[in-house]
Parts: sequence; C-alpha cells; structure tokens
Amino acid sequence: MTEPLVSIIVPTYNVERYIEESVESILNQTYPNTEIILIDDGSTDATSYLLQQFNDKAHIMVNPINQGQGAVRNQGINQATGDYILFVDSDDWIEPGAVRGLVQKAIETKAEIVRFNGQSFFDGKATPKQLGDYDFSEVLEENEIYIAPEILPKIQKSYSASPCLYLVKRSLLIENRIRFPEGILHEDEYFSTLVFLHTKKMAYINQFYYHRRYRAASTMTESRPEHKQRSFQSYLKVFQLMEEEYISSQYNQQQKGFLKRQLLSIYNGLLQSPVDTGLKKQLKNITSITAKDRFRIQISRLRTKYLK
Repeated sequence: MTEPLVSIIVPTYNVERYIEESVESILNQTYPNTEIILIDDGSTDATSYLLQQFNDKAHIMVNPINQGQGAVRNQGINQATGDYILFVDSDDWIEPGAVRGLVQKAIETKAEIVRFNGQSFFDGKATPKQLGDYDFSEVLEENEIYIAPEILPKIQKSYSASPCLYLVKRSLLIENRIRFPEGILHEDEYFSTLVFLHTKKMAYINQFYYHRRYRAASTMTESRPEHKQRSFQSYLKVFQLMEEEYISSQYNQQQKGFLKRQLLSIYNGLLQSPVDTGLKKQLKNITSITAKDRFRIQISRLRTKYLK
C-alpha cells in the first residue's frame, strides 16, 4: 500500500533568524512521503536567499510583493497535490515523528482532521500576557473517533483557530471550497471555523508535536496603535464573513449554534478592543447580534469583573 502524500505548507516573511530551523524540522521527519511547499511573501531580509539551499528538497515560490499570510496559504493549497495538508509557520518547528504519527492516526480512523497539541516558547523580548500550551487532552481522547454531530461540542470546549494544530484532508478543503480570507489578519479564525463545520470525522493524538514561538513584532505580540486598529478591522471582516455563513441556508441548527458562538466571541472581543471609540461605532450596524445577545454579554462581563 502506497503511503499517503502529505503537503506541508510554509509561508515565510522576514524570518531569516528562524527559517532554517523550521525547514530542517520538516526535512527531519521520519515519514518520507511529503511535498514541502515554501512560499516567500516578499521578504526584505535574507529569507528568500536562505530558502534556495532547499531548492532540491522543496517546491519554492517567491512573491515579488507582500500579499499577506492568507493569500500565501491559499497559494499553497492551490499548489498542493497531497492527500493531506499540514500548515507550519516559518518561525515554529515540529517534532520528527509528527507527520508519521498523524498519518497513521488518519489512516486508522479514516478521520478528515487529526488534532494534536502544541507547546509555546519565548523568543527574544516577546512577552505576551498569557503564554500557555495548546493541550486538548482534558476534552479529547486518543482512543475516540469523533463523528458528527458530536464533533462541534468537543470543538467548542477545545477551540483553537490555528490551522497548524491539525492535519486535514485536502479533499475537505477542495470539495467545500474552504480558503483563507486575504488581505486581513486573523484569517485563521474564519478558515478553521469552516473546517470544523464541514468535518464529519475527527481524531486526536495526545502529543505535543508542534512548537510555537512567541517573538517581538509578530501578529500575536505587536502592540502599536496602528496594529491594534488593523487587528480590529480584520476581526470585523472575519465577523462579517462568518455572519454571511450564519444567515445562509446550508447549515443545520447545531452548526448555526456553533457559528453563533463564534460570532458572539468575536463581537465581545471587538467591544473590548483598545481602539478609538469611533471605530467601534461600526458595531452598531451589526444585526446578527440581538439586544438579548448584548445583554447576555454585558452580564457575563460584569460577572467576570466581580469574580476577579
């Protein structure tokens, strides 16, 4: 039996300090049948030059101008020919046995996605307020095969938007036309929500296969006012895209319930975002959040405040 091909997609942008470690961790996989897709997104440092050393081991594309991570990941999906897709960020790294373990689990369970744990670590001066591991073992079990409709309740209790924390069948993305929004931040919130909505069978491995780096000036640690404004506008765009899904007729009640929870979570985050109140006036035009929803959010925030 031929081992399934796994497409590993790595977008890169100004990561000259980290890219070699990241790619080497992929090349050192114990699973042999992979295609590595490295896409440099208009780097202005030595990243694109460093990628050339892997020219005989990976598909390398170089964008002349920066297009953003959503567009680059979509490029990777369009280029991929594997049975499965795994995303790896260019400043992170994966354990040597990650791909083999994930593929074996996918074959055994016939799962469309296989989730796994991630471990966070500091780099340089990055000091996020909350640095924690992505450990889903309190909710998910290795010896279980999760089949819809039991998947979404488990997702709700172990939610992570990162597409780097699950192996996904390429056919799931192709058949359901799932792609990342382009030109915004936080594009993974929309992408992963759609993946979870359309997954009919899910499995889990209780292994810390992924190592996520927190570093200064990354999307997760950036704190400049202009970045906060862009982050707000990006989350608002993600909200609008999810809202379109919510009002469509393609989902059942459970799926719509999951979407509503996602909408409420993003809306609450927008309300609390540290941006100018003028930007927040846009929230008044949202119709999918009812007066009852707003009241519940307010009560929840008050409870949280007084429990501190």
